[in-house]
Amino acid sequence: MPGEGAQPIIAGKSIAQRQLLFARECGCTMVIAHGGGASSDAISLRQAVEGAGLRYQAISNSHALAGAIGGEDSLLVLQPGLLPESRQALDLLRADGDRLLVTSAGPGAAAGFERIDLDRAWGGAVTMPGRWLEALTSLPEDAAPHAALLRIALQKRLPEARLADSILDDGRWMLICDAQTAELREKHWMRDQLGAPSNGAVSRTVARFAVSRTGSWLMARKWARPVLLAVTAIVLGGSVAAAIYDQPVAAFGLAALAVPLLESFLSLSRLAVAPFGRIARLPWLRRAIDAVLLVIAFLAIDSLWYRAAFPAFVLVAGLLLLDRRAVRGIVETLRDRAVVAATIGVVAAIFSPEVAIMSVVALLLAVKLAPDAKDSG
Repeated sequence: MPGEGAQPIIAGKSIAQRQLLFARECGCTMVIAHGGGASSDAISLRQAVEGAGLRYQAISNSHALAGAIGGEDSLLVLQPGLLPESRQALDLLRADGDRLLVTSAGPGAAAGFERIDLDRAWGGAVTMPGRWLEALTSLPEDAAPHAALLRIALQKRLPEARLADSILDDGRWMLICDAQTAELREKHWMRDQLGAPSNGAVSRTVARFAVSRTGSWLMARKWARPVLLAVTAIVLGGSVAAAIYDQPVAAFGLAALAVPLLESFLSLSRLAVAPFGRIARLPWLRRAIDAVLLVIAFLAIDSLWYRAAFPAFVLVAGLLLLDRRAVRGIVETLRDRAVVAATIGVVAAIFSPEVAIMSVVALLLAVKLAPDAKDSG
């Protein structure tokens, strides 16, 4: 937990704040921080804890811990500097009963965890009954709480749960004690959370590349996501305005620009709740792109309203139907709204908006009607 020195940062959050996310997933209702309560890291942690709906308390010595935990409560102890993001460890700690996480002695000691004996090393986390904390009062006040609690757990023969050695290699359960290690881990962390989209998803690839390069800087600024979403809305509004003023090429160009902006917002939102949270409803914002395409396609065709409405409707319907099909490569590119909007804009500049829309509609329907590769045999 935070002391007086600055803590390493992973994608805009300190290690203590990363531990907070893990503790919340474990079901903790209160966070007790050992160290200087007036440091900037401690203040940031307190704000994060209270923002998550948990209680916060800072203690300056190990004796104070015994008075902060009730006898019937269970205490989760995380080693300072631990980046806890392993699903396996989370499942073990959420299981019924208190337990001590251990790992093989060799890999554990090499990763920086305290060796217990020739066979095992401490895994950096333990849950234990609150009534055991009375033993802390027999120790010096300046004793390191996590080390003292580990000794108590071993003396009481707390049941153990062994972590797979592989989790020490993938970076999801590791000790980060300096900025250099944090910077190295951050690059891999971004890649792990954002994933690797296929080559056909042009907009998402562009968005994830941009976020992977600037995500850490953006994550540290609370205004980044609202501003990015606002810019996306402004660009979409400009697209509709351009269509109203008979500028179809500009309308489709702005619609194409809005897609990677929205995908950047969604990628940044994933990082904001990673690794345990999900953005359940936010992907529905992609339907705003479809709505704008429907409107500008309708406005771009200079004809009777029902003659303009039909191609616009079939365009969006074709995109939605294509979304339901598992596709790869060039076919996946065809359902990228930025590619579709840009293609219509380019063809409209050469011929007419109606020809452009009908051409793309024909292509979408041809792809939809084509048999799947697995069914061709």
